[in-house]
Amino acid sequence: MIQQGEMAMAKIKFETKNALGIVTLDNPPVNAIGVELIGELQDVLEKIETSNIRGLIFKAEGDNFSAGADVNIFKGRTPAQAKEMFDDFFALLHRFETLPIPTMAVVKGLCLTAGLEATLCMDMIWAAENAVFAQAEAIIGAIPFGGGIQRLAARSGSARAKEIVFSAQFYPARKFLDYNIINRILPAEDLMEKAEKYMQNLADNGPTLAFAATKKIVNVFENEGIASADQMTRDLGSALFDTKDFQNGVASFLKDGPGKITFKGE
Repeated sequence: MIQQGEMAMAKIKFETKNALGIVTLDNPPVNAIGVELIGELQDVLEKIETSNIRGLIFKAEGDNFSAGADVNIFKGRTPAQAKEMFDDFFALLHRFETLPIPTMAVVKGLCLTAGLEATLCMDMIWAAENAVFAQAEAIIGAIPFGGGIQRLAARSGSARAKEIVFSAQFYPARKFLDYNIINRILPAEDLMEKAEKYMQNLADNGPTLAFAATKKIVNVFENEGIASADQMTRDLGSALFDTKDFQNGVASFLKDGPGKITFKGE
């Protein structure tokens, strides 16, 4: 049940539950991703970026997360038109990746091509036991146009990423867990309840500014290496000394021991 607010559009829903935001794909029958849906996600991001949420879940209605891109959007496009479309999709993915809050994709059923690329932009991926993943663009003579190759490589290594893309194979959730691409597998009937409980706690009680710093450090490490991440850690770590969460966290730890504080994101 929606507790505080909801924005509904043709293919996307956005609701808030206290400090947790939930984005839901709702484009039956298979939540295909097309130009219109990308535009709606851009509108949702405007709401997210100006809201006071401190955590985000990305999920889908129906039995499948997404069967991937609507292949009709590729038909008849020139290379110049394709670049413009890719620019819009990458801009969307980068905005999700750089949100200064913890994010999680919650996946059941099929999670293919552009759908998988969207989940790879979340900090964590939790999957149902019946989830199936694929970067299957090779079957139409294409590559993962939304950066799936490099994001799979960041999680699982370059050799594994190339195997996944070259083969266009469908992988069960257990394989993707073994490959370090997803974080956790749960029974489908428990997935959303447990994912929401986990993320609600991070959103309502977590040190949001420290989480934002963690994301920036990991992103710098992936792009520039350990030395640059060390520099970022020094800069962002010292800035945390001026936050109420850190000051109150230290005081609470020294007085009452660990785990007794609720952070405010300040």
